[in-house]
Amino acid sequence: METRASYLLIGVVTLAAITAIFMFVFWTLKGELDQSFAYYDIVFEDSVAGLTTGGDVQFQGIPVGTVTDIRVDEDDPSRVRVTVRIQVRDDFSIRSSSEAALQSQGITGVAFVQIVGGGAEGQPLPLVTDPNDEENRPSIGSRRSYIQELFEAAPAMMEEARATLRSVQDLLNDENRAIITSILQDAQTITSTVASRSDEIDRSIESLSAFAESLGETSDMLVTMADDVASIASTANDLLNEDVAEAIGSINEAAEAFTVLANDADNMLRRNEDAVFSFTHQGLAQLGYLVVESRQLITTLDRVAQRFESDPSGFLFGGGETTAEISVPD
Repeated sequence: METRASYLLIGVVTLAAITAIFMFVFWTLKGELDQSFAYYDIVFEDSVAGLTTGGDVQFQGIPVGTVTDIRVDEDDPSRVRVTVRIQVRDDFSIRSSSEAALQSQGITGVAFVQIVGGGAEGQPLPLVTDPNDEENRPSIGSRRSYIQELFEAAPAMMEEARATLRSVQDLLNDENRAIITSILQDAQTITSTVASRSDEIDRSIESLSAFAESLGETSDMLVTMADDVASIASTANDLLNEDVAEAIGSINEAAEAFTVLANDADNMLRRNEDAVFSFTHQGLAQLGYLVVESRQLITTLDRVAQRFESDPSGFLFGGGETTAEISVPD
């Protein structure tokens, strides 16, 4: 009885496991059946080494599909035609400006297709959901990947590396190695000399430090002197500006007074124009006559004074020499 119960329990567990597996497979298939896929062709000009059927297809780094077919292009054997199946979604669309390139996943070397979205100016490509409709299947443009460019540039890089190695070998010939050895020996000698004279070098450094401090103090003194000179110059400039301003004020006042005097003299001459004219034409001539007669009178008076000094009594009382007649001009 216990044996039959054990078989029954095993059967129930097995049936439950089979049912769970069947439901999981059905749920997975149902999810794929509910999704819609579009098919595109990508033509690569170079090798697609590392890319396999079932490989990933990414759009801006987001997994969106898989590779369904890889074959040589019938029209040009140097090209490879890759067919991809991409999930139809509302958040992106494959446009005419989109480009595809091969990229490698890490260090494993497994290649996958990376599609770059392109600009908004590109038009969305038509959706072909039938995998057998090759005639209407749209094509996505391709570009060379960085990996392909690296592989193509590798031979040239290797050649440059070999040329560099040859140059290094030529540089390190026997003669140059001897020169380098001599330079190293000289450097060692200099190092030893410097080490043996470290005390002298320390004293020299201390002397330089003291000189630098003295120079700093001198510089501070020069700065202070420059500030004092600038202050004195500023004060002298202020005083000079004040004296000049006073002198200019005095000159202006004198000019104004001279202008007033000149105006008064001009007005006086205008008021006495007739008298001035008469004086310059008649008065000056009479003045000349007056000067001449005054000179004659002074001469006569001088002779009279001389005679009075020589003989006062005779001059006063009529004695002695005959009295000279004094004539005074009219």
